[in-house]
Amino acid sequence: MVAVELIVRDLAFGLMLGCVFSVVAHGLNIIWGVVKVVNIAHGEFIMLGAYGAYFLNLFAGITPLESAPVNAVIGLLVGYAFYYAFLHRELRNKQTITLQSEMVTLAATFGLSLFISNLAIILFTGNPVGVNYNPGTLQFGYLHVPLAALYVAIVSILIIAGTWLFLEKTFIGSTIRAYSQDVTATELVGANPATVASLATALGFAVTMAGGALLTVWVPVGINPLMGALYAPISFVIVVLGGPGKMWGSLVGGLTLGVLIDLVQAFATAQIAYAAAFLILIPVLVFRPGGILK
Repeated sequence: MVAVELIVRDLAFGLMLGCVFSVVAHGLNIIWGVVKVVNIAHGEFIMLGAYGAYFLNLFAGITPLESAPVNAVIGLLVGYAFYYAFLHRELRNKQTITLQSEMVTLAATFGLSLFISNLAIILFTGNPVGVNYNPGTLQFGYLHVPLAALYVAIVSILIIAGTWLFLEKTFIGSTIRAYSQDVTATELVGANPATVASLATALGFAVTMAGGALLTVWVPVGINPLMGALYAPISFVIVVLGGPGKMWGSLVGGLTLGVLIDLVQAFATAQIAYAAAFLILIPVLVFRPGGILK
């Protein structure tokens, strides 16, 4: 009976962890799927989102849930600046992403990643900090669910559902989807491809930095300048699992990874659990290169 209770507990916690993993990776998924750019600096913007939640809590007393929309607004502005500073010159007037463009954008975002992480060490020091947010627990029989984790899971799903509705049910969203499939089609409907690409990038950054704020609930003493080195690979695995550009793929990949990590941790160390999570990428790339979600 104890083993059954342990598995149920790990499954529940794995699903909630998977939800926050999903939203953290969702911003990368949007940019990768629409603009066809792999942002190597993705982990650093997750880190900045986490620090944003920390400082908002420190100076304004607001919770990670309340800081998520503030981070999203900041992320929109940062995303626009990122696009025009690092992507626009290379991507403008191009109908497809060439190998040269891929290499240029990879090198540019890699350099940005190193710059941000080292600047963060100087500004924030290497000492980990955290946000104390504990609204209590909810009990289901023998299962005690932290309300903070449950709230974050719900908000994460709402964010993914909101972006899906925006892309599927609005004219701007349809234009973004047209850009992801055919740049020429975007021009035919009278839209400026650069404007569309910058909007998609800004949306991706908004979700990423909001996700960084929500992640602080799971790392109450683990916010540090190098945390992106863990969550960037996790995000890449999730996007590949679900399929780049597939909005619900973020949730499928995140839940898969979250459950796998939490269940393996019940019988092995955290290092082995994360290694197993990354190992799952190999059969997916071999047998389902487009992601497990059709």
